[in-house]
Amino acid sequence: MSATTTTDTPTSGMEKPAPSLIWLQAAVSTWAITGLVLFGGAWVLGLQATWWQRTLLALPVAGMAYLDIRGVTVVIEARAGLTRALADMNWGQIPLAVAGGAWLLGLVAPVGQRVMLAVVIALVAALYRHAPHAAAAGGAR
Repeated sequence: MSATTTTDTPTSGMEKPAPSLIWLQAAVSTWAITGLVLFGGAWVLGLQATWWQRTLLALPVAGMAYLDIRGVTVVIEARAGLTRALADMNWGQIPLAVAGGAWLLGLVAPVGQRVMLAVVIALVAALYRHAPHAAAAGGAR
């Protein structure tokens, strides 16, 4: 018997480590939210598309997520920039992402309803910004 032990899976310098669960969550969620926000812009503009056109438009976002998970450096750097851009949007990314989901499902509202929805969102955002509980939760202003 030898004093040395061997591992079940040989490793070499050419193998990439498997992406961690956090890496996968970051990649998938960032690309999914980016796609939804972009599609939300289409909803705001009132663009209409058939189901297969919406599917074709979603494929590049899924492709970017796949390339990100595979470790393509340029795509990873793009995700980092998108993460900063989404963070800069602050609360605005949430209604746009919801509108993007509606657009992907084919729910397009007339311009009057879109304008009214934007007004309601702005009023609710202003209410939350100036509410007394906002200062307590976020600290001193």
